[in-house]
Amino acid sequence: MRKDKIAEGSACYDKRTAPVWRLLSVAGALGFSLISCSPEMYHTRADKEAYSILYSKTPEVENVEPSSVDVDDLKEVDLSKYKTGGGGSSFLGKAALEEKRAKVLSLDDAMEAGVSYGRDYLSQRERVFISALDLTLARWRLTPIFNINGNGVRSGDSRNAQVQQNLTELVSTNTMAQNRTAGFNWLSMTGARVSADFTQDFLRLMTGNRSLNESDLAVSVVQPLLKGGGTTVTMEALTQEERDLLYDLRDFATFRRSFIVDVVSDYYNVLQARDQIQNNYAAYQGFLINGEREQALAEENRRTKTEIGQLQQATLQAESRWINSIRTYQTRLDNLKLSLGLPVEKQIILDDKELQKLRIEAPPVTRDEAVQIALVTRPEIATVTDQVEDAERRIKVAKNGLLPGVDVGLDYNSVSDPGDTTPNINFDRRRWSTSLDVDLPLDRKSERNLYRIAFISLERAKRAAESQKDQVRLQIYDDWRALDQARLNFEIAEKGVALAASRLEEQNLLQDLGRGEARDLIDAQNDLLSAQNQRTSTVVDHTLARLRLWRDMGILYIKEDGSWVKKLENESL
Repeated sequence: MRKDKIAEGSACYDKRTAPVWRLLSVAGALGFSLISCSPEMYHTRADKEAYSILYSKTPEVENVEPSSVDVDDLKEVDLSKYKTGGGGSSFLGKAALEEKRAKVLSLDDAMEAGVSYGRDYLSQRERVFISALDLTLARWRLTPIFNINGNGVRSGDSRNAQVQQNLTELVSTNTMAQNRTAGFNWLSMTGARVSADFTQDFLRLMTGNRSLNESDLAVSVVQPLLKGGGTTVTMEALTQEERDLLYDLRDFATFRRSFIVDVVSDYYNVLQARDQIQNNYAAYQGFLINGEREQALAEENRRTKTEIGQLQQATLQAESRWINSIRTYQTRLDNLKLSLGLPVEKQIILDDKELQKLRIEAPPVTRDEAVQIALVTRPEIATVTDQVEDAERRIKVAKNGLLPGVDVGLDYNSVSDPGDTTPNINFDRRRWSTSLDVDLPLDRKSERNLYRIAFISLERAKRAAESQKDQVRLQIYDDWRALDQARLNFEIAEKGVALAASRLEEQNLLQDLGRGEARDLIDAQNDLLSAQNQRTSTVVDHTLARLRLWRDMGILYIKEDGSWVKKLENESL
């Protein structure tokens, strides 16, 4: 109220121009606030708007929580929270020294580290955030967009200077010119384009302190009635951006499942490599013990040089397998660190107990039931179904492009009085007009082609939807076969271990009695080693096959800390 009184008492205030001055005041305040914004404030505003969108969209997607898309939740790698292991195991040889005081990661620790530090995981999360930023831009295009511009020039001209009366010096012309523009553009949901601009040109002659002002207010409204008009056409870009973000969130949900399965697979593969070291070391030690015994028998002429040579050769091969398996283990462990985003130079070991927990478990559903669940829960199925709707909607948009162009326009313009010295608008000095623009559809070849392509795109989308469903069925069938194959292989490996252990025991007894053959002993030792490694491999394969089945069924839900939970009981068959 006080500001109004002050303005009304000023020399430049005119009731006719009050709305213009209000517009300039708002525009000026807006411009000043934008200029005064720090980069940190822009950063904050962008985050606030993007997170608002993401938090409203995530409830529509299973397996994605609002915290899952928080790109600012970047954690420094902290190994101090993991427990410290003891000394290295003897079967690692010299490599055992590297494991002293190493940090021990359980499977849960590894999954948590993956979603906290994993570079691929963080990149995918950031991709979703960028998609949300793109949506903010699409929404912004359908809001009033303000603009403020201005410039000022001060100049002096003494080329035409003259000596005035009672003066002895040349008098030059000094001027100061200013130009200011404020306005907005707005594309409404109906396709109407509304624009308003206020322009002021101000010239002051410094000599004599004279000034001239030219002010102009222009408002324009254009509404397409046929081509380019209507909510469907105008909102198409925004609608697609909204759906693209939804698709990206679904892709992220699928990525989370695959990422956790990959982490678990890498984790068990490292433990499997470590178990192979232990088996290879045991076999190598067995060959050494047998070699000492056979050498003692050879000194009594109870063994030939050929038999001793065979055993020595087998011992060297066992030592080579042991050494190579250590290198394989170290490489796999380093690769796991890299995928989890942990420093490669830090000493980390995995919890051996995780391998001992593995069991052969049959899925609680049939193969056909698994397929039906997958067709309901998989995000890809929902996406390809929605993309068919996208293609149908684009046909309507393309059809609109074939219509005649009929645009109704309204223009309004008011200016200041000639020679006015203040930035006033005389609304009595106005001009307004209405217009009707017609564009007959004589040349619509480009639009015609787009219309035809839209129908082809619809058929492609339908085929892609059917293809995706078939791929889901194929994945479940393949997972089921892999699960069954791993179970059978485990049963075979179990029998193989028992048989090989019995054979080795028998050969050791025969060797003690001096009746055994070196080749039979070597074969029994190698067969036991192979069977032990195969047993570990098959139980790991079965666990991973079961985990992939859960993933492909869409029932593997990832918690915030990276751990998983099955939600089979919540799914309808």
